[in-house]
Amino acid sequence: MAVYLIIQLVAIGVGVFVGMEFLARLMHKYVMHGVLWSVHSDHHREKHGEVEKNDAFGALFAGVAIFLVIEWLRGGDPILLAIAMGMTGYGIAYAFVHDMIIHDRHLHLRAWGMRHSPFRELILVHDVHHQEGEGNWGFLFIIRGLDKVPEEARYRS
Repeated sequence: MAVYLIIQLVAIGVGVFVGMEFLARLMHKYVMHGVLWSVHSDHHREKHGEVEKNDAFGALFAGVAIFLVIEWLRGGDPILLAIAMGMTGYGIAYAFVHDMIIHDRHLHLRAWGMRHSPFRELILVHDVHHQEGEGNWGFLFIIRGLDKVPEEARYRS
């Protein structure tokens, strides 16, 4: 029984991690490039600071995850912890991949990412979004047929 519960909780956490990308895509397209453009717009500047108004979106989701952990501590429902862990995992991946590799913030890993094909492809696909100001709404995953993949990202190994 305990093994089944652990498998179930891990599946929930992984599902939330993947689901966060789709939620982030929707928010990016309809909220960040919509009613809250004033918060997101600094993210589209040429130079990125160590702290941007756009970071408020990450802080919002971190706050939700913290709330879920507190509720898990109060009530003991492990599903709340699994959801919080999936959200936290996504947030950590976002900070590392999107901020540090794609946008060269904090640890400045873009040059390193350009030498590694999976990250290079993400960088180039995300660069299309910043050049065109639309499309390619994702952050961590490329969805072929939905995201515009530049030619130079497709055939380099």
